[in-house]
Amino acid sequence: MTAERVFIVAKKEFADQVTGWRFLVILALFLAIALAGTYSGVGSYERELDRYAQELATMDDRFDEPGRMTMPAKPPVEGVYSSMFLVLISYGSLLAIAVGFDLVSGEKESRSLKSLLSHPVYRDEIINGKALGGVALLVLVVGGVLLISTALLLVFSFVPSPDDLWMILTYAGITLLLLVTFFSIALAFSTLCRESGSALLLAVVVFILLSSVIPYTTTHIGTALMMEKPDPAAYGGDVFSEGYQTEITAYYEQLNLIASFRNLLSPGMAADNLIQEVRNSLSSGATFEDTLGKIWSSVAALAVYPIVFFAIAYTRFLRMDIR
Repeated sequence: MTAERVFIVAKKEFADQVTGWRFLVILALFLAIALAGTYSGVGSYERELDRYAQELATMDDRFDEPGRMTMPAKPPVEGVYSSMFLVLISYGSLLAIAVGFDLVSGEKESRSLKSLLSHPVYRDEIINGKALGGVALLVLVVGGVLLISTALLLVFSFVPSPDDLWMILTYAGITLLLLVTFFSIALAFSTLCRESGSALLLAVVVFILLSSVIPYTTTHIGTALMMEKPDPAAYGGDVFSEGYQTEITAYYEQLNLIASFRNLLSPGMAADNLIQEVRNSLSSGATFEDTLGKIWSSVAALAVYPIVFFAIAYTRFLRMDIR
């Protein structure tokens, strides 16, 4: 395998995707979803700005009173982007599946794959190039959505500060990881199935399982097996007693364990949790160790799923009988 031939295949795949009608549909749907999320985020941001203005007015009224001089923090613009990317996480995975479900099966159906293999190119170079081209397309879509939404926000005088930029890029990176995850799932089924329709159907079934069924089942089984929430009445109503604090700490530790296990099994929940925790760590000033303890399962899910499904696609393609 040579990197030059991998990039040639990736370039061809990327060009075929970008010049096709499907790319325009996917980009339009991504923009529509992003605009819906941006609209929701702008509404929340304006409410936060109103609350900020009220706090400033209250501070001015009490200017001469001692102990009243704490300056309220202006709400960051990155909250608008977090809302946008959370909406993209909810619905964008299906669009990532649309990018990858027929990369291999579609070429088998049109018999163009057999013609491609007649050229001096190895199978591993083809599957790696196709995967790289698909990921490049997703990067283009996420980057385009980010640029267009930023341009619209600038028109309405919502200007991100330098401190907001790295948070916004982090949200975009998390969203891209989720899209790559479901793209790799679709690519794997594209190599496993003879027909594109079957690959699409199975990829959508896996999407439903990972996004809804498994998180719901995991949460309900976990909560049924965990300890009951301690009742303060059992401790004489003293919520600061050592016994109550020990029990309530154990209760929340079990809740966090269930949430971590759920995030580990569901890439969508993992991406959602990552964005929420990254944003909360900024506002609460949490340490890196505390934040890592809450997001380790989410990071693992978004790292393991793409690797596993790409390995399946890679192995299957190398052994595929193309006739």
